[in-house]
Amino acid sequence: MESPAVIEFLDNLRTAPGWLAGNILDLRPEDAFRAGHLRGAAWHPGQQEVPSIFLPPRHEPLLVIAASAGEAVAAVEHFRGRGRTLVQGLALPAPLAAALPSDWTATGDSNHSLWKPPAWLARHEGLLPPPAAGPVLDLACGSGRAVVWMAEKGYRVTGIDWEDEALDLARQLASRSRVACHLLSGDLRDPEVVPPGPWAVVLNFRFRQPELLAAMPGLLLPGGVALVRTFRDAPGYEGHPAARHRLAPGELLKYFPAKTCDILAHEESHDPDGRPAAGIVARKSFR
Repeated sequence: MESPAVIEFLDNLRTAPGWLAGNILDLRPEDAFRAGHLRGAAWHPGQQEVPSIFLPPRHEPLLVIAASAGEAVAAVEHFRGRGRTLVQGLALPAPLAAALPSDWTATGDSNHSLWKPPAWLARHEGLLPPPAAGPVLDLACGSGRAVVWMAEKGYRVTGIDWEDEALDLARQLASRSRVACHLLSGDLRDPEVVPPGPWAVVLNFRFRQPELLAAMPGLLLPGGVALVRTFRDAPGYEGHPAARHRLAPGELLKYFPAKTCDILAHEESHDPDGRPAAGIVARKSFR
């Protein structure tokens, strides 16, 4: 049974996918949010466009809170128009918010955020050297989810990307998260723009450039770790991106040969959004 676009309070809230996933976005006025909001909600002023960098991945459900039913419907239509099909709305006027069970609500500000780092990075956090080992480089950093997440954990980070719009989003995310990130604009097809390091960690997500991948071991300190996850080719797959941007079977392994690297993790599977992907975590050996 398809979930309703705007849920009826109390009857369906506890089973709403966005609630269960912890993806709750409150668009009500700030004073209403501070007076009482659902626990775990993130606030954003409803009159402003919510940048995608502050939202969970599109394949995850989202619950949007508004001050009235009409505003909730409008918010759902807006987010569905942005490709978020798993969005529901909830009208939460002030009297109803005040009547909520106390264990459902919180008051004041919220430090909760909805954005997430790349899943491959979070999954293998334990394989990374500590922040004291040295700086981090993210090649094709995009809108900054990886570099900001690393900066929050105490790493000194540099990200490089050729899309100025993506870098602007990365700066917004870093500012909202109150961390410092060194962000550079550059076309990674030119090897001269790659900061030489050496680096304790080099990251690369959803960007396949064979020459860049082959150069990654040379960017690392001994004991440094490269962490890569990008699209792979798979039989029958015809979606985005084009085949030339997808990894061949086993391709990642050849960029991190045993004579220079120890493979800590390698996987050819699918990303959470369903697209075929491959990932590797390789540590530069001391030998």
